[in-house]
Amino acid sequence: MEPLQRQGLICFSPDDLELFSKASHDRNPLHLSDDYARKTPFANRVVFGILGGLFGLGHLQDRPGLRLSKIVLEFPAPLFVNLPYSLEVVETSPEKAVVRIYDGRRLMSKVKAHFRIGNPERLKAMTPQATRTEAVTLSPSDLIESCQIAETYCPDIDALQVLTDRLELFQKGIGEVEVAALLWASYFVGMELPGCQALFSKLSLSFEDSRPNLTKPFSYTASLSQFDDRYNLLRTKAALTIDEMPLATGEIQSFIRPAPPTSTTASIETLTPSSEALKGKVALVTGASRGLGAAIAQALVLQGCTVLVNFYRSQAEAEHLQNTLADAPGKVVLIQGDASDLAWCNSTREQILQKFGRLDLLVCNACPPILPLWLEPNAIHRVNDYVSKSLALMSVPMAVFLGALAKNTGWNIIISSVVSTQTPPADWPHYVSAKHAIEGIARVAAIEYSDVGFLLVRPPKLLTTQTNTPMGREGAISPEVIAVKLVQHLIDNQPSENLEILENFINKDN
Repeated sequence: MEPLQRQGLICFSPDDLELFSKASHDRNPLHLSDDYARKTPFANRVVFGILGGLFGLGHLQDRPGLRLSKIVLEFPAPLFVNLPYSLEVVETSPEKAVVRIYDGRRLMSKVKAHFRIGNPERLKAMTPQATRTEAVTLSPSDLIESCQIAETYCPDIDALQVLTDRLELFQKGIGEVEVAALLWASYFVGMELPGCQALFSKLSLSFEDSRPNLTKPFSYTASLSQFDDRYNLLRTKAALTIDEMPLATGEIQSFIRPAPPTSTTASIETLTPSSEALKGKVALVTGASRGLGAAIAQALVLQGCTVLVNFYRSQAEAEHLQNTLADAPGKVVLIQGDASDLAWCNSTREQILQKFGRLDLLVCNACPPILPLWLEPNAIHRVNDYVSKSLALMSVPMAVFLGALAKNTGWNIIISSVVSTQTPPADWPHYVSAKHAIEGIARVAAIEYSDVGFLLVRPPKLLTTQTNTPMGREGAISPEVIAVKLVQHLIDNQPSENLEILENFINKDN
């Protein structure tokens, strides 16, 4: 048989994720909660890895008289809802097929499927069964190699059949038994081990040639066989049985994401003591509820400054920040809105001047989340949109507030990045372009507004939600280090006519 190769397009909707979740009992918030996902390195809801694999399998040729015997799924990169992906299907024989999902040239998911003679089977009606309704939260310290879980499981058969029929999997030689086992794997990783902080990496399942009587939920035993604490990588051996008769065996690889990093007033005060050095000063910090913005706001308030903490959606984090600084020398005022919106900025300017009569510091920190992109046709609109949004988050506040800063010989602080001067990652054309554009507009604005001090800050890789992956954390430094050095510069220096650059940060953390 000559290898058959086909191309196609797929896209995942929120309804697809809800159906899969209902079928599998996998309620991991990374896939279902916009608010939760926004505070992860991915910034958007991630498609269940197994769902991506099932979508790919749905594009196989029909395989009458054959049924799935083994499947290997790999998830090199996350898939997101409402984005088009290209599909490549290669079928070297009726017994073997490979499906790959790409975002442009980037491989996102890969499925290898093997088939043997036999007929796929339907499942009888059974009561759905799963141990957990909420994902367990584990940390790396909770994991030991002897960890073992033994439970029973049954998917939601009605939802499973809707999903299977919609993708026409039965005709492809993939019965409801095999789909149920794949749904179990998603549930196990997303809800049990490692649970809420999971990143599914790889699954290998081999199905027994003979099937036991499929009238009951199946039992599973899963044992953690290896935990690599360098990368928080878990390897788990699994066995599925029905009435103690083997159904499938396999191995799961997954990562556990570290807990989200947060800056604290205590960590900032270990770097510099609090004081009233900035008492009477008023600052507006955009994107200040989390990450570097929150650390800058904390450092300013601890020096006596009144800080208007701008946030767009992270109200809970902003309120927490305000509460932690209740006894600080300065004051936090929360102000919600989109800093790239001209009407919001104009309204906010009037509020600030009416209430405080001045503005001394503008910290342009807000930035869209960074996801890998290539400079290629299918991604160019996303690249351009990112640059446009990033620039607006800096240029609009500057256009509105620089006049107020000039009246008090204030500071305009622009948060850029070392990528503007160093060799950038190949998949960051959008981020690098945005930072160059931001630095360019800051240089021109510094000439126009000579009464304002312009400080261009180029932080290195920071430990924030953006880098909070097992490998992304490597070499990242604490945002508190940047915040403290920035605020100390403002205390020690008066605004000058020339644009200043703050870089070459020393990692004082630890």
